[in-house]
Amino acid sequence: MYEKRITFFIDILGLRNIVEKTGKDKDYCLEIFNVLNSMRSENINAEMFLEINETEESKKEMDEIKRVQALFSKALIGESSIRITHFSDSVVLSIGLENDMYAMSLIEYVGRLIYRLWKDFKILIRGAVSVDDLVHVEGGPLFGPAMVNAYDLETNLADYPRIIFDDFSYNIIINSPSYGLMKNLFVPFSGQKEINGKMITIHRGFEMNLATVLKHLMNSHFTLHPDKKKEVENELNGAINHLELTVSKITSEKVKMKYNYLIGEIKML
Repeated sequence: MYEKRITFFIDILGLRNIVEKTGKDKDYCLEIFNVLNSMRSENINAEMFLEINETEESKKEMDEIKRVQALFSKALIGESSIRITHFSDSVVLSIGLENDMYAMSLIEYVGRLIYRLWKDFKILIRGAVSVDDLVHVEGGPLFGPAMVNAYDLETNLADYPRIIFDDFSYNIIINSPSYGLMKNLFVPFSGQKEINGKMITIHRGFEMNLATVLKHLMNSHFTLHPDKKKEVENELNGAINHLELTVSKITSEKVKMKYNYLIGEIKML
């Protein structure tokens, strides 16, 4: 029943404030719902391999492009092994290891999700990625060492608004032919912490955060069109100001530290 899967455990940060705003603003509630509801396995399949530039085509042409894109993605990935589970403020995504291209495409999809949530809602996420045995049935059971490992890493080592990758997922990424095209998405990560006698450790891993995603997008096919390039540049230039304004309103030093970490990462771009 178990199978080896690359597994993302992702937390949506600041959900309490998001929920309070959705209660007061029905349009905002619908927008948030549409983003989260779009995270279904069939939709992820359709988006994983191609990035559509909506500024280039009319609505009618866009619908046709999306239809062809979905067929193309299905042809590439076949019967996808992507699974997704939502609960409370968390999302679990997993995919089998039958082809490293699938895993790398899912990783890039999560990178674009980081960008989309920031651009549209100024929402940040934190998470961890682990490769191990897992049972993951969409709408059904979800359990196994991969889930436990990813949860432990997110809870105890991620710390800041970032996604960290364990040693096994690091090896998949670094050995993938796609790594050269995606290397800007990652920076090295290592860390360990003892929790109740259990050592939570990443010896040689990666992290992905808003800064690395912006760097990747600035150097990818996503920004070949001038309008998209300008969009990403605007987000890059405005991110520090927005984050610094947010920090100025926070009283908790622990929370400030999390935002200041991301500010530092973006300033290094």
